[in-house]
Amino acid sequence: MLGVISTTVVGLIVLGAAALALRKILKDKKAGKTSCGCGCEGCTGCHHPK
Repeated sequence: MLGVISTTVVGLIVLGAAALALRKILKDKKAGKTSCGCGCEGCTGCHHPK
């Protein structure tokens, strides 16, 4: 019985974390932020020299 409860609790925590991550990704996309962190509009990738 305890195994089922603990598995459920851990599953809910993981599901909550995934939902928060998805929410952040969608919010950033709606705001026009890029995932690469460059802040460049319409780029196909970050190819900045190091």
